[in-house]
Amino acid sequence: MVNPAGRRRVKKRKSRSEKTGMRLSILGAAILAAILLGYLTARFVIGPIIGYNADESPIRVTEHDGSEERADGKDSEETEEVKKTAAVPEKGYALQFGAFSTREAAEELSNALKEKGIDTEIVEVDSVFKVITPVIEEKDDAIKALDDVKDKEVTDVFVASFG
Repeated sequence: MVNPAGRRRVKKRKSRSEKTGMRLSILGAAILAAILLGYLTARFVIGPIIGYNADESPIRVTEHDGSEERADGKDSEETEEVKKTAAVPEKGYALQFGAFSTREAAEELSNALKEKGIDTEIVEVDSVFKVITPVIEEKDDAIKALDDVKDKEVTDVFVASFG
């Protein structure tokens, strides 16, 4: 008989699929670790440096009572030149001429368009002031209005949907 203790042990090799599975799991773990470290760095290192507070919601809800407060602290009723900023327009389509971070910039564009005979209004959506035409219910009518506006030599305009 052959001595079992004198026998040489044969090491079983792993197949290619087993090696690939292990490499993919290591790669996946490295990707997850990189994402986690990136998030933590952005939230707790970069955020405080640039003054971003992740606990505050970027969406601000303000109520408007129909009058605007002037710079001198007095309330004034809404005039024809300074239109009230609507929070969200009604459902439909409108021509959008621009979006601005300040109301003054939106008013400049609105006044320039009124000189060309285009009726506009300014709406505030997510702290962005958009210069749009009054809302049109049908998309085909909005496209016709777009063609009419382009005849007035206005090029930076598109049809936007609301609601």
